[in-house]
Amino acid sequence: MRNIKNLQIKNKLKNLLNDASFKIPQDIIDAVRKARQLEENDRAAAILDMILENSLIAANQSLPLCQDCGSVYIDIGLGPDICIDGGPGFLKDEINKTVAEVYKNQYLRTSIVADPLFERKNTGNNTPAIINVDFKKEDGLSIDVSLKGGGSENCSWLFMLNPSVEKDAITDMVLKLVRENASKACPPIIVGIGLGSTASEVLKLARKAVFRNLDPVNPDLRYSALEKELLTKINKTGVGPQGLGGNTTALACNIEFAPCHMATLPFAVMFGCHSTRRASASL
Repeated sequence: MRNIKNLQIKNKLKNLLNDASFKIPQDIIDAVRKARQLEENDRAAAILDMILENSLIAANQSLPLCQDCGSVYIDIGLGPDICIDGGPGFLKDEINKTVAEVYKNQYLRTSIVADPLFERKNTGNNTPAIINVDFKKEDGLSIDVSLKGGGSENCSWLFMLNPSVEKDAITDMVLKLVRENASKACPPIIVGIGLGSTASEVLKLARKAVFRNLDPVNPDLRYSALEKELLTKINKTGVGPQGLGGNTTALACNIEFAPCHMATLPFAVMFGCHSTRRASASL
């Protein structure tokens, strides 16, 4: 059994929050560069150039990639060999303290309100973070940080479909959502789709799909083929970068799926903006 101290986790988390706030992941940079080479619309190409320029300035000067510094998602994976000082409850408090410290010290905009309906008073430190702790088979502890702005978060949908629904109907639904909403999420977007599990869990699958690295191919050939088909059709909608036209409406379409009840077909869609921010590390 390996003991990991909270200070180790806090220090690693600080680095990840900084990286996610100031650096677009390389796979997304590569996708934008590839889209720029293929883009035929001059205005769209200019916007993609500005996205790449913004990413360089943010990284070099430690400036936020976007003025909306996002809700903080933190996913902790615990291996069978790990023991954490103080236990998970203590860790949760320390994670929120770390988030508050980073947002204050790095002058990141705080966006979280304590009450969703009545007072809507800002908590002042961008907490609480959305923290998930899961158990994994591999040894060690993993930390995944994901930052999601309000524009892309507003582009999230849950549907409980009839189990008889076929692929073409799902494709049509996704394309309709893109046509009507992609411009609200600062395209080029990343489309994340969740299928299966339950109503409460399928949105987690969609979020996982949004923040999935763009390079690995979906291991299930059926779903990888559907991802490619959807991405091609999405980019033919003509929405384009920032919704101003072009061939680059989305950088990727990722699908995550899970078993579900035979009487259900949960289906969720989430958009990530061109500044989809994430960082990961292991201890």
